[in-house]
Amino acid sequence: MKTKNLIKLTAGVLLWPLVLASFRAFLTQLGAFTNYQGSIQYYFFGGFLSYLLFQFIFFKPIRTYVFGHELTHALWSLMFGGRVKDFTVKATSGKVVLTKTNFLINLAPYFFPIYTFIVVIIYTILRSFDLAQKLFVYIIFALGFTFSFHIALLIYAFSLGQSDVKKTGRVFSLTLVVLFNIIVAVLILKLMVPDTIQVADFARESLLTCQAIWLWLGTSLVEFKDLILKDKALFQWNK
Repeated sequence: MKTKNLIKLTAGVLLWPLVLASFRAFLTQLGAFTNYQGSIQYYFFGGFLSYLLFQFIFFKPIRTYVFGHELTHALWSLMFGGRVKDFTVKATSGKVVLTKTNFLINLAPYFFPIYTFIVVIIYTILRSFDLAQKLFVYIIFALGFTFSFHIALLIYAFSLGQSDVKKTGRVFSLTLVVLFNIIVAVLILKLMVPDTIQVADFARESLLTCQAIWLWLGTSLVEFKDLILKDKALFQWNK
């Protein structure tokens, strides 16, 4: 195994306590969102479930997903100073040729919900024209719908064994994708109910829980080591 791949594998494994801790902290924020005094959560979850029903009853909009997938690669490459040399989208596949790439550019479509981001941009524009309040429930529904689209087709794409994932490393990719999607989900909730969702509390709980997991793992390893040494000494004495 190459040194670079070994480093990515190790980093992917070592980050899983943070993933678990972040998921726990996300559930805390999700609970605050669910208990929010209003109807926002119903529109969001309604949009989320609506897409799942659409995909189950009708079809997977693969071309739409592929377009968003390749567009996200292109946008992230531009953010890092790269250029797009070719952009092709077909019914079930696509290709984008970039002058600059890295692991974030490779994995961006799996943690950056491009269509949800477009909804956020539309919401921001409408706010400047004082139209956001009138269309707010529709925007919330669209956020849920597009984020569900992102998650459902993300899982589908991962099941196919994408070249982006293989190139970056399966364990490392899965770890970062799950972690970043949790963070994105918290930011989406923050957009909808800014007074209820506390990003700082999410970060603090994530780090404290991660620290607790590492302390537990360290203590468990020490106890396991002591047990092995004790059994070894007992075996030698009996022998």
